Amino acid sequence: MLRVLLVSLVFAWSAAAADTLRCGGDLVQRGDRTWDVRDLCGEPDLKEPVDFAVRADGVIVTTVERWYYNRGPRRLVRMVDFRDGQISAVRTGGYGYTTFPGSDCRARLIRSGMTRMELLGECGPPAASQVIQPAFFHQAAVPVREEWLYEFGTGRFARIVTLERGRVIRVERGRRQ
Repeated sequence: MLRVLLVSLVFAWSAAAADTLRCGGDLVQRGDRTWDVRDLCGEPDLKEPVDFAVRADGVIVTTVERWYYNRGPRRLVRMVDFRDGQISAVRTGGYGYTTFPGSDCRARLIRSGMTRMELLGECGPPAASQVIQPAFFHQAAVPVREEWLYEFGTGRFARIVTLERGRVIRVERGRRQ
């Protein structure tokens, strides 16, 4: 019985730890506002819209925004989602990096499931990018979808990377450079 209780406590603690972010001696957690996170953790390394909606007057508004905190190559990237200006989730991504690697990227490193921050950490910023608007708008939240182009030099095939909600969902071979 004691073993079951201990296992339950470990799972409860790890679930609670997953919804928090330690910044120096402070913790930010679900419900904290964007200005609290900025004050305690500093500016994020990357911000991205994750979901958007169209208001009745036709204005597009971001409904979920994700902030990434890159703590370096020996620590995991932390992703903080905000809905209505408050933390709705805190997640952990892959290991961080020191600087964008730029042209050292190899096409085989790009794979489905990577987060935006992991892709930037492996391959740096894309040569070009575009946001793909859905053909039909409605009042519900719609995921932000983007295409990024990576070029690898003369005689090599480019890669077209599709991201949705900050994750790579498809990698296609582009034209030969």
